[in-house]
Amino acid sequence: MFIIFCKIKSFEIITLHTAGMRHVTDREIVMKDGMAEISEYAIGYSEGEEVRHLKRRAVCSPEKVLKLLNRCGVLSWDGFHGKRPNGIKDGTNFILTAKVNGGKKIHASGSQRFPLRYDAFKGGIDDMLKAGDSSIG
Repeated sequence: MFIIFCKIKSFEIITLHTAGMRHVTDREIVMKDGMAEISEYAIGYSEGEEVRHLKRRAVCSPEKVLKLLNRCGVLSWDGFHGKRPNGIKDGTNFILTAKVNGGKKIHASGSQRFPLRYDAFKGGIDDMLKAGDSSIG
């Protein structure tokens, strides 16, 4: 029996969309000019249309992002769908979309249920944003 452990070796874009009662946020990581550009957007609505407002941005090495992605096992999240637990009327919803390893698409979502190491992944993105904090407005 062989166990194949696949790693994320490259990425084009990773978007983590989270929504709760009082917030809707996108955290986005994009490869740009050989570096990883990390942005956080607050999502608002104007005339019925979704509008993203840039809150902060940071730039770091792609290796730092790859280390986080692989440490949290993000590749294994593909296909995850965490259904809201019975009796829970409020909470946080998330959608993760990513394009990695030359075009492989990853999609995961949940409603108050998250894949293994989700909190570490979200916290790692926030830590990178804080470290390179370029707060906007």
